[in-house]
Amino acid sequence: MVRRRPLLLVAAVAGSALVGWGIVAALDAGRPAPDAPVPTTASRVPAPPTTADLRPAEPGVAEVGDPAPAIDLPGLDGRDRVRVGGGRPGPPALVNFWASWCIPCRREFPVLRRIDERSGASGLRVIGVTFRDTRGEARRFVRSERARWEMAFDARGVAARAYGVRAAPQTVLIAADGTIVRRWYGEPPAAALEAAVAEVLRG
Repeated sequence: MVRRRPLLLVAAVAGSALVGWGIVAALDAGRPAPDAPVPTTASRVPAPPTTADLRPAEPGVAEVGDPAPAIDLPGLDGRDRVRVGGGRPGPPALVNFWASWCIPCRREFPVLRRIDERSGASGLRVIGVTFRDTRGEARRFVRSERARWEMAFDARGVAARAYGVRAAPQTVLIAADGTIVRRWYGEPPAAALEAAVAEVLRG
């Protein structure tokens, strides 16, 4: 019995080695070849919406080329009403959905102010629509940014839903015939925004 123990030990070690080799082989069989592309989480996640004219995420929302949905909201100042869209001809309009807590919106406001100052004489209406915000915070933000263009307060998100806005900012350019000609999700490049406005004003 004493002489058999080394043999039993060798057999046990050999058996364990065979089992381990089998596991490794099975795992290696399911592994892609070294040159094969390995799918990653990043490859399955769509790129962030930084381009213009993307289709709205919700069915039934107006797209580029469609009549702009009507906006009829109280002004942020609590007195006037802001009306635009509805497919009716009128002055071209740049409608910007924003919120006081939105960091990209803070970067956009100087660009919008510049467009308003340069293009106001040409008949362009710059319209801000704040949503998911409080009136007090929105007013303070407008004052701090010296924003003098029309401001609407979308307390219930009615206009935001009509335009398919899920997150701020979103900007829509409406031509004189009442149709949507451009739409930007997120913060558009200033040069692209100004060029599109200039093109619409040229008619």
